[in-house]
Amino acid sequence: MTNKTLEQRIAEIEAREEIKELRARYGWYAVRGQYAGIAGLFAPDGIFEFGTPSGRNRLVGREAISAALARLVTPSAVMPMLHNHTISIVGEEAHGTCAMESRVAPNYASGFVGYYHDKLHRFESGWLFTERRWFLYAPVFEDSGLGLDGLPVAPSR
Repeated sequence: MTNKTLEQRIAEIEAREEIKELRARYGWYAVRGQYAGIAGLFAPDGIFEFGTPSGRNRLVGREAISAALARLVTPSAVMPMLHNHTISIVGEEAHGTCAMESRVAPNYASGFVGYYHDKLHRFESGWLFTERRWFLYAPVFEDSGLGLDGLPVAPSR
């Protein structure tokens, strides 16, 4: 049983739903190539990190995020589907994970699967990503080295 009041429990449910909505908007903007929309989901100094065959990339700030996505993501080439949300909220801060499956054009029969580690902050305007890190599940598993709480964990064997 929880020691939280009804009002606290409702506020937490609302925050969780707002965070899921933020993640859903990310997918909506990605498939449409609306890079400024994606960047606007990040805090002004937000961080987006992802891997490529040449290594990890770390983008800082909305302008850098928007510009990089414009170079790397073709509109309607990916169809991101987000699910398996974990969300932990402490005051105005949150962290969590979600899985993403994406079908890839031209026939959308193949694709890739991965997961995000997110850190978020509730601003006056609502929740925004302060950090979003992408890792692959498949075709090649990429271990983030982080637990569900976003903290480093010992490597699994």
